[in-house]
Amino acid sequence: MADEAAEEAAKYAELCPIEGCPMEGCCPEDGCFPEDGCCPTEGCCHYENGCCPSEGCCQSGDGEGCICDPCLNLCTTCLECITPGCDILAESIWCLGSPIAFPIIFCFSPDPYTNESSGWSISMLRAPCVRPFTCCFVSLCIPCGQWFVRRRALGGDMSRYKLWQGYHDGPQCCARICPNAPITIEAGTYGEQDCPNAFLCLEVTCLGGVCSPCCAFNASRQYMKEDRGLGTDPTEARQEKCADFFSQIANSISQVACCCCCASWILQLCCASQSEDAEELSDATRNFSRALRSIAHTCYRGIWSTRMVAIGCMSAQMVHHEGSETRSLKSAPQSQTMERG
Repeated sequence: MADEAAEEAAKYAELCPIEGCPMEGCCPEDGCFPEDGCCPTEGCCHYENGCCPSEGCCQSGDGEGCICDPCLNLCTTCLECITPGCDILAESIWCLGSPIAFPIIFCFSPDPYTNESSGWSISMLRAPCVRPFTCCFVSLCIPCGQWFVRRRALGGDMSRYKLWQGYHDGPQCCARICPNAPITIEAGTYGEQDCPNAFLCLEVTCLGGVCSPCCAFNASRQYMKEDRGLGTDPTEARQEKCADFFSQIANSISQVACCCCCASWILQLCCASQSEDAEELSDATRNFSRALRSIAHTCYRGIWSTRMVAIGCMSAQMVHHEGSETRSLKSAPQSQTMERG
């Protein structure tokens, strides 16, 4: 009797090789079919058409479900092949994340409506040579430099000052979606005329967040162009095109990295506990996302560095132009009225 039971147990063990099967009364001779049609929860095996499942279908008879391991292995292999290349690329383009990348702007053509100076007394490229101290001061101490540049753009007349000179008026942030939400800017209504220097200090340091100096410079540049009838310098147009191009690339890479990061977390939370292959894919996806973020970060740093160099050159150009205008007015002959005796 004991021998017959051992033979029957051995037969069922061969049919149900998964750990925990067969259990007493669970696996009949024609296969193991749970009543609810799903993978069982008590250690039995899920069969298909009366046969043992194919390798990689059911991991165990604990109700954890089926996972396509070959697909996970393929995805893991692909990501592990791509990630080292992305790491090498991120390390090799480090120079693009520094001011050294500034010459790249000359790969882009200027707008057709620009000319050598566009009305400025000197070109943007000559400005650092003519005004080296101004260029260095504005580049190294950006908030203080933009405070100085705005005063020069206004010709020293701070009674003409308004918050961002009115160029950022209108709904901002949440107000763009909901009219009653903050913030809606109305320059000239905050008492700037009473304390123009204090408001200008706030404008170049904190009112625009981390981009406050850039916002202040853009307002000064636009105001001076419109007030003096000046155009866009060719180098300025090149820099703007370069920034737009690499911003699109960096934004696209960041979006892919974000999607990969979310996929990694989903695999980690939902599937990693059920399959070692899913856990490996989650790690590979996370590493790939990290490599993409490194590339995007380098692009963003390069855009910022190039912009800072350009702001220093353009600020020196603006200061020199305002000084040239002042000297021209002082040296212009004044009309004299002759009196007859």
